[in-house]
Amino acid sequence: EILKLLYRGADILILDEPTAVLGLLAGILRAGTITHNLLEPFALAFQAALVAYLLRQEYRGRLAWLFRQPLVALPVAVTLLQPMVLLSTFVPAYRPEGALAALDYAFTQLLVTAQLGLTESAFYGLFFQLIYLVAPQARPVVVARRPPPYGRTLNRRLQSLFIPLFTLMIAVLVYAVGATAIDIATGQAVDAMLRDATNGAEGMWQFISTGQSLIRQFAGEPELWSGDEEVCRARLQSSLQMLPYFSRLTAYDGEGEVLCTYPEPTPGETGPTPEEDELLEVVRETGGLQATRVHRGPDGRVILSFLSPLEKPGGGERHGVLVGRVEIDLNPLLEQVLTGLQWTMRRGEGFVVDVEGRIVVHPDPVRLLEPWELDQSRLPLETLPEGRGWVRESRDSRTNARQLACYVAVEGYPWAVVVLLPHEVVLGLATRIAAPLLLLLTALTGAVGVVIPLATSQLTRPLNLLARAAERIAQGDLEQPIRVAGDDEMAQVGKAFEKMRVGLKGRLEDLSLLLQVAQEVSATLDIAQGGPRILEGALQATGALVSRIVLLSATGDPQVVIGRGETVQGLGTLDRALALAARDVDHPLLIENLRRARTLAESGPLPEEIQAVVALPVHSKGRPVAVMWAGFSDPVRFEPSEVDLLSTLASQTAVLVENARLFQVAEGGRRRLAAILSSTGDAILVTDRDDRLLLVNPAAERALGLRADELVGRRVEETVLEPDLARILIEPLGRAGSLVEEVPLPGGRTFYASAATILSADGENIGRVVVMRDITHFKELDEMKSEFVATVSHDLRAPLTFMRGYATMLPMVGELNEKQREYLDKILVGIEKMGALIEDLLNLGRIEAGVGLEEKPCHLGAIVVEAVDGMRARAAARGLVLRLEPAEPAPIILGDATLLRQAVANLVDNAIKYTPSGGSVTVGLKAVGREVLITVADTGLGIAPEDQVRLFEKFYRIRRRDADEIQGSGLGLAIVKSIVERHGGRVWVESALNQGSTFTIALPIRTPPPEEEG
Repeated sequence: EILKLLYRGADILILDEPTAVLGLLAGILRAGTITHNLLEPFALAFQAALVAYLLRQEYRGRLAWLFRQPLVALPVAVTLLQPMVLLSTFVPAYRPEGALAALDYAFTQLLVTAQLGLTESAFYGLFFQLIYLVAPQARPVVVARRPPPYGRTLNRRLQSLFIPLFTLMIAVLVYAVGATAIDIATGQAVDAMLRDATNGAEGMWQFISTGQSLIRQFAGEPELWSGDEEVCRARLQSSLQMLPYFSRLTAYDGEGEVLCTYPEPTPGETGPTPEEDELLEVVRETGGLQATRVHRGPDGRVILSFLSPLEKPGGGERHGVLVGRVEIDLNPLLEQVLTGLQWTMRRGEGFVVDVEGRIVVHPDPVRLLEPWELDQSRLPLETLPEGRGWVRESRDSRTNARQLACYVAVEGYPWAVVVLLPHEVVLGLATRIAAPLLLLLTALTGAVGVVIPLATSQLTRPLNLLARAAERIAQGDLEQPIRVAGDDEMAQVGKAFEKMRVGLKGRLEDLSLLLQVAQEVSATLDIAQGGPRILEGALQATGALVSRIVLLSATGDPQVVIGRGETVQGLGTLDRALALAARDVDHPLLIENLRRARTLAESGPLPEEIQAVVALPVHSKGRPVAVMWAGFSDPVRFEPSEVDLLSTLASQTAVLVENARLFQVAEGGRRRLAAILSSTGDAILVTDRDDRLLLVNPAAERALGLRADELVGRRVEETVLEPDLARILIEPLGRAGSLVEEVPLPGGRTFYASAATILSADGENIGRVVVMRDITHFKELDEMKSEFVATVSHDLRAPLTFMRGYATMLPMVGELNEKQREYLDKILVGIEKMGALIEDLLNLGRIEAGVGLEEKPCHLGAIVVEAVDGMRARAAARGLVLRLEPAEPAPIILGDATLLRQAVANLVDNAIKYTPSGGSVTVGLKAVGREVLITVADTGLGIAPEDQVRLFEKFYRIRRRDADEIQGSGLGLAIVKSIVERHGGRVWVESALNQGSTFTIALPIRTPPPEEEG
């Protein structure tokens, strides 16, 4: 049992080919220790392999899923194993003369082993099913992917349905025929046994009656008690020879002494047997007839003794007892009865038992007086009235083979006749009875086995034809017709497929025509070129005689006609009539018989060649722009597919008209734009998303000194443009999407460049436009202004010093009243502001002139930290958070540390002034490529795009209501720009209203010489 559990566990958990080997080993061990069956190893190996296969199969479907469950797989494997179990039981029990008995024994054993095997497999299946429920990962197959073999074709599916059903039906019929045949054979056997047993019981009654009658008759002879022994013996001899029944007669007197006996006793024979002696006294005292039990005589033979009193037939004095012995195996009457009990249905065996269950009469003398018993737990198959007898199924105590036992009691005597018939006889008779029907079923099975594939093939042939046709249709082959013979459902499906093929073919031809027309229409913007192609498509699709497009004016009147088809006189009247009739409707105008259209007839004589027309309005932007119509030579019933096709062609006409209109509008706009670009004095350059130059206007050609054909179509990096201009054309723009810078060009000219991103309708970047205006004159004016301001600032410095000095000396002259002190403070504050302004102007002038600029190695990180720390007190006073982001190791650059510190401080101071209380200012530092970026971001008021353009100009301040109270000279950002540009860098701002601003300083990384670093 442990090995069985192991191999069943291997079936489910190991699940590979070694399970069969393990099952084989378990079977060998089991056969050697328990069953001693040579086929047991192969049976268990087969079962193990079958269970492994069922659990590992990956077929889809409910049935396959069910077979993958251990609770189902194990019982199924046990069930499929039963034929092998039957064979393994039949082969050892087979004998040439007892094949049916061996088969009966095998079936009987099969019923027992099958029940045990199914119970056992159900238990193990439930056990491992629970394991799978607890640990689903133990399942060998989680997702089934393969289609089952029986589901790959309809033919197989039908066969998988019909063959099991027919097999089940045949099995049921075979079982019914077999069971019926066995019932009939059993009934015949029971009748024969009861007949023979009843006859035997009557024969035994006659035997007993004969013995009693003879012994009484012989006991009434007076010679037996005459006292003459010779006369007595002669009388016994005469009686014995009269009828061969008794084997010995002995007369006893009243004292139990022998009067005479015949034949003469043998030398070792002494007196009566104990059984006889027991009844002698009874007969002497009571009279009457007695018979002993069947017992063995002095010579060892089995005998039956009859006893009768010696007296006259009419009664009277009893003179002794006459004993007649019957030798069971030699009595002719018994032999005759036994002969009748034998060979019931040629195989039966009959004998007689007494009330003690001993065999008293048997054709085999050796078995006489043997005990005989029968298991009577089973219900009898047949019973005789008054319980005189029955027929039961039992087993032979010697061979354990099944048999029928018939028991009939002898009337009036404690004996019973028993007839035994091997069950093999019943099976043989049943076989002969069922053989014709089984042969018929076999022939029917073979015929059906041939018919089912043919029938399913016949049923699926039209489906296969339709499947191949559908595959051809799916592949685009619509030329081959579909023909399915007959009038049944398959033929109707075939006709539907053929109708579908024709419809698809027509639809594909229509689609191909529409595609061709659409391609040709999309390739032209001229109605005179695209219109005829649309009309030719209408003629090709409908078979019309003529087709026309009537273009309408803005007022809806017919204006231009484009036509194709046959030459027909008088079409102008029909053109106008159809255009006026169809322009104001929103659906096709169908006239199947033109002669019945009275409205059209009123407009004038209509062409005789045209019998039917279909007119379709062509709308563009909600108004009619044309009418397309087709005329037919005969009255026509228009199909919806034809009308849909013409409607599609009409929509192509609308597209063509609209494209032509849009082209005219675009062409006009292009010409106006070309004129503007040619006449403007600003230089304009346009690039695409790949930084290729698309447009260079004449002003740009003059400004750059290059021809447009040398630049257009080339990438910016491949041109000879000035580096600053090239950078503006390709440098990524900030979140504002624009960039404004001054661009110096050769010849001392300076241009004001504004770059903006060109966005598509989806917001995608598709290019950039740069507009440049010559500001050289303005730069000269600015320089003159700067010189003037510097001169004035320098000249004002000394008077301001005198004014400050004398103002501070006024309190020394005398005590000032309150009003005087107030005025004096205002004068001093004004002098301080003017002094600061003059100082800023002088610093700006020195920076722009490059006076005092020292280029030394400086640590930019330390400069930023110092500038930020110097502003923390101001930030805290305004309730702001001044944050310095952690920076990467900043590089050492060449520059003026004082000026750079001032530039950073100016940006931070500017952010603090324009950020409301509760906001934050963040300063950052990072290296990007060959530049280092310093950013100052705030959460302040933000700067409008129009203000960003002039933000770094001197004295420019933002004019906003919420910024009027903020004090400043407008020079802080101009100083930042001058400092950064003197260091070869750039500065810009990214901002949006109410979203804060971010100022960025980009300084080039210039590595100091080694000697300077030291």
